[in-house]
Amino acid sequence: MLGALAIGVLIVAVVAINQLGPRATGTLKDPGIEYPAALLDGTTIGNADAPVTLEVWEDFQCPVCARHSLSVEPVIVERYVKPGTLRIVHHDLAFLGHGTPDESETAASGAICANKQDKYWDYTHWIYNNQDGENAGGFRPERVKAIAEAAGVDVTDWDACVADPAVLAEVRATTQQGVGLGVNSTPTMLINGTLVDPPGLKSPDELGALIEQAAASASPAP
Repeated sequence: MLGALAIGVLIVAVVAINQLGPRATGTLKDPGIEYPAALLDGTTIGNADAPVTLEVWEDFQCPVCARHSLSVEPVIVERYVKPGTLRIVHHDLAFLGHGTPDESETAASGAICANKQDKYWDYTHWIYNNQDGENAGGFRPERVKAIAEAAGVDVTDWDACVADPAVLAEVRATTQQGVGLGVNSTPTMLINGTLVDPPGLKSPDELGALIEQAAASASPAP
């Protein structure tokens, strides 16, 4: 009986670890993405005088946002940001979270504090590459801190920053700003102030066609 009980406990433990994944093992995955520092300015990448501005409204818990950030955006950066055609601006919302702590708010607050250390883009890629389900503990405070540290953030200063109530207030203000603009799902994008309809994931070619169209419209007539 003791042997059977031990085997039963072992099976339960294995099942729990498999279900929890990175939450149980602590394993974090390196996104392997690095943008040129000269093009980065806070939550913006690209030249300030680029003729096209792409605003991206996202929630860090959104799996489609992760696909955009990790798979589509790097292609767009190569094709349009580096040549000077496009400037990208990120806005981090908290739509999907609930409870206390709210995991979307926790991740977005961390982004604000990473930005204060010029680590916004590293943090963003690490967070998206280490999603672990929605509202399931993947972005609980201690795990977000571990991800921030893996992204190169000084967590001593970061701890003090995320504890500041003004940071959470900023996340909530950004969320309300997005709602006021008509953002009701993520990712939502605007190109030169015009909502991309329908919202959601676009392939690099689909998004590139919209960027090229906007660039042509922004060019002065010959």
